[in-house]
Amino acid sequence: MIHWKPLVGATLGMMVLAGCGESPQQLGQATTYKQGKYQGKPDSRPYESGPSSYSQDKSWQAGDKTGWEKAVKTRQQAQNEYNRAE
Repeated sequence: MIHWKPLVGATLGMMVLAGCGESPQQLGQATTYKQGKYQGKPDSRPYESGPSSYSQDKSWQAGDKTGWEKAVKTRQQAQNEYNRAE
């Protein structure tokens, strides 16, 4: 006959102790953080990529800032509740 209570107790004890450990939170061994320096990928402007494939508004092209701004304003006005209620 196997005594399950000590086995279950030992397993739960090991799980509790494993959860108390703290591992170092580093990106990698070769990566060093430089204070005040951005380490990530540089962001591009939103109008530089062009409309996405799932976008419904294709009225602007990649790099067209004024066309992009016009498309955003049109989209915002379509979501304006005051204009929709009238």
